[in-house]
Amino acid sequence: MSDVPVLVCTAGELAGRRIPVPEGGLGIGRSEENAVVIHDDGVSRYHARLLFDNGSLWLQDAGSRNGVFVNGVRVTGHKALKVGDAITIADHTFELRWEDDLQSGGSGASSNTNGSGAPPSGPSGSRTQSRRWFWPFA
Repeated sequence: MSDVPVLVCTAGELAGRRIPVPEGGLGIGRSEENAVVIHDDGVSRYHARLLFDNGSLWLQDAGSRNGVFVNGVRVTGHKALKVGDAITIADHTFELRWEDDLQSGGSGASSNTNGSGAPPSGPSGSRTQSRRWFWPFA
């Protein structure tokens, strides 16, 4: 089982694109130096960073003017993420998924099963019960 988080773009010019989050994380912004480049005037050159280290996934606003939102709430500073969260930057929305869920046919939020034909487990309808995200800041 692979515990690699993947960003799935569900809205915007990158819709349909799947972006694995490498150990260490990745940058999001207008600059070509970012791993995820969004050509949109509402996106700062260095808009946000995903930090992935030791099983923890965090989202950090890199000082953008228009902000970054998780599940509709603006992030100030940094925020712990969990699988199923929706990240919005300008006109783009990304959903956080597991790589193995995508490979096994899980289609994300619209899936009514966990890939085995059984109903989803856990309070949010995802398979996150067996995986834990550790967040060092309470």
